[in-house]
Amino acid sequence: MPYKDYRGCAMSGITREARKSDLSLCVVYALVRHVDTGADEDVCRPHIRRVSRLRGNDRERGNDRWCRMTGKPALRAWRASFHLGAITTLAVIGISAALLLLASCGGVADNSVAIERHKKLAGELRDSKLYVAAIEEYEKLLAYPDVDVKTRGNVNYLIGRIYFENLADYDQAAAYYIRARAIDPEGSYVNEASKNLVASLEKMGRLLDAKRHLNAATDLTATPKQDGDIAVARVGGIPIWLSQIEEELQSLPVEVQMQFTNQQAKIEYTHQYVAIELLYRAALREAYDDDPEIKSQQRLLLRKMLVDKYVLDKVMPQVSIDTNDVRNFYLANKDDKYHQAPYDSVKAQVFLDYQAQKANAAFSDYIAKLSRVEKVEFYDQNVK
Repeated sequence: MPYKDYRGCAMSGITREARKSDLSLCVVYALVRHVDTGADEDVCRPHIRRVSRLRGNDRERGNDRWCRMTGKPALRAWRASFHLGAITTLAVIGISAALLLLASCGGVADNSVAIERHKKLAGELRDSKLYVAAIEEYEKLLAYPDVDVKTRGNVNYLIGRIYFENLADYDQAAAYYIRARAIDPEGSYVNEASKNLVASLEKMGRLLDAKRHLNAATDLTATPKQDGDIAVARVGGIPIWLSQIEEELQSLPVEVQMQFTNQQAKIEYTHQYVAIELLYRAALREAYDDDPEIKSQQRLLLRKMLVDKYVLDKVMPQVSIDTNDVRNFYLANKDDKYHQAPYDSVKAQVFLDYQAQKANAAFSDYIAKLSRVEKVEFYDQNVK
């Protein structure tokens, strides 16, 4: 038996007895293995010699140690000691197991590590488009009794998304979306789950159920936005308020607003508004808002709106216009820009031109300040 196998004996109760008697593991192995099987000293002695070589002791020292320990009383003592140690070890193991059993009966085990492992693996499988395997991992996670409510609701929602978006199994998707909403009605995913639930039911041909869930999901809009508001239409039982129509009209250019000053024009606009609302809701139910092109346009539009608002709030207040400066601007550009026209006849245009010049200067100064803060560098040579 090689020395590395003798070292394996260190895992047993024998090792402690070996240390107490200052014996090597191999000596103990020889005593227990060969004495218990009836082997004589000549059979056991080669093991002692092997130990002596491996541990750096000479053969005589190994033989002396063997001789001291192989007398019959010693042999009997060692065998008794071994069996007693084994019984003691088994008793300790039995008590430990009983304590663990009692602990498991008294409370729920902490499975947080396993839960996180299943969650991570499920995410990796989903990202690798192994959708069925991902669902299986999520189901394993849900089998643990100590999964908290938010995690349980979110996992049901994620399974519903896989069935809806990747597997086109709308029956299963609807079931998991309903579970997710029921488990955690306050979850951040509830609106998305409700929208996809309605779309799933529509794709399954269950239009009445879809309408019922849509009405429940949009029930919050059934109350007026302001006191005295009145309904001018209903879509799926949900009112369209006069204030909504007026808000839309006020967002139009002034010259366009003038076309809707009479009642009949407002009625026609209301009908157009409802038509657009129907198309909008249908697009949302079919997840058109997740379309990459739509998202890209949203980002561009949002970027422009944010910049315009920031310039209006931060840059334009720095533009101050003095009437004398406006006249001086006119005189400096009278020939080139205004072709000798009298000041009073082009005064409004002069003011706008001067304001634009001042705004551009303020804008450039503000950009320069931001560039210094952000340490901007240009690599014009790379622009081809």
